[in-house]
Amino acid sequence: MSMGEGYLVAGMLLTFPLALLYRYLILPCTSPKHKDIFLTLTGLLLYFFCFGMAAWHVVLMVTGSYVFMLVFGIRVSTCILLFISTMSHLLYGYVTVSGVSYTVTWTLIHCQALLKVVGYFLDLFDDKKDIPESFLAYTAYVYFPFTNLVGPQFQYYRYKKFRETTTIPNSLKYGLRQAGLAVVYIGVFYGIKQFTSTDFIISEEFLSWSLPAKLLFITFWTKWFITRYCAIWCVSESAACIAGMGETEEGGWDGIVNVDVVKFETSLTIQDELTSFNMQTHQWVKRNVYKRCKVFKTPVLSRIISLTFLYLWHGVYIGFLNLFVVEALGISTEEALNRYVSRDKISGYVPRWLISCVQYVLKNMCVGYGLCGFALRTPDRCHVFYSSVYYCFHWGMLLWLVIEMLVLRELAKDKKDKSQ
Repeated sequence: MSMGEGYLVAGMLLTFPLALLYRYLILPCTSPKHKDIFLTLTGLLLYFFCFGMAAWHVVLMVTGSYVFMLVFGIRVSTCILLFISTMSHLLYGYVTVSGVSYTVTWTLIHCQALLKVVGYFLDLFDDKKDIPESFLAYTAYVYFPFTNLVGPQFQYYRYKKFRETTTIPNSLKYGLRQAGLAVVYIGVFYGIKQFTSTDFIISEEFLSWSLPAKLLFITFWTKWFITRYCAIWCVSESAACIAGMGETEEGGWDGIVNVDVVKFETSLTIQDELTSFNMQTHQWVKRNVYKRCKVFKTPVLSRIISLTFLYLWHGVYIGFLNLFVVEALGISTEEALNRYVSRDKISGYVPRWLISCVQYVLKNMCVGYGLCGFALRTPDRCHVFYSSVYYCFHWGMLLWLVIEMLVLRELAKDKKDKSQ
């Protein structure tokens, strides 16, 4: 564990005593304004504790954005300029501080704050507000100490409801449950880490294996790789829920859940896995990018713009772009296959449990294939891995989609014409 990762872990652990302090002392005894001050100050302290003076990048972005919108007003043009300027700042960080392997830098908190800042002003624009609301409430929302390091995201309306609450919520049980899930994921990650590493899939030992052995290994290896993200989101959600954030209209406490653990671990399709992972970020993109791109009146273009934003927001590594391309190809391939092959038809010849097992392995193999690029990041390292497996999923999915578009659709069309 690097020094940066150590400070990040320590900062995340500090959110638990802060959550208890807020829950039992600040929440029932102070006004909304005093809550804003407490959350702003503790959020800033966590920033500077974890990232030192580099945290000023985020402070300047957050403050500058508010001043800009206060001076020029909340309009289409100013929202676009805000989006471009904050993204440019983030991309500058990725280009200047990112390395071959992952390092914890100020870009981690900047990318989280960026979504909150842009989302905040877009929400005000949708509500036809001309100027921003209280600066303290705005900073408390953005610097919210229980989620400001790694997410998850939530909208400003949820924070306004949170700051008005004066009764201690019944969220402790759910928060402790999420903490327990985090412990399980952390145990799995560090337990398996004793026997493997990110670089193993480009090691001489791995490269000497047969193609089936490589594909079967990455099917489960990437499950291990992704547990770190499940762990940190469960930690953040746990602390936030203990403090009282995340209540739903039905009275539950999964309002800011970022990974649906059961669905994520048991899903049989790529689409289901993606919709159960990093959920709040995907909802943010759907709400603030995809839906706003409907002015182009082409769903394909809206999807391309959304995926491009996600790629740039995550970082400018080619491995990240590869992941989103593989995911898009995988979902398209799934949709195409479902048009010609259904579980109901196959189940007449093969047991359903066997179909589910095969589907589960193939889904994890495809997602894992894309995640290997995410883990390796740079072009040379990605090429070492993908050339060792002959770029098989890239070519296979592209070939299937071409066959489906040029051959199968025409055959189905001819069959339909003859039946008429």
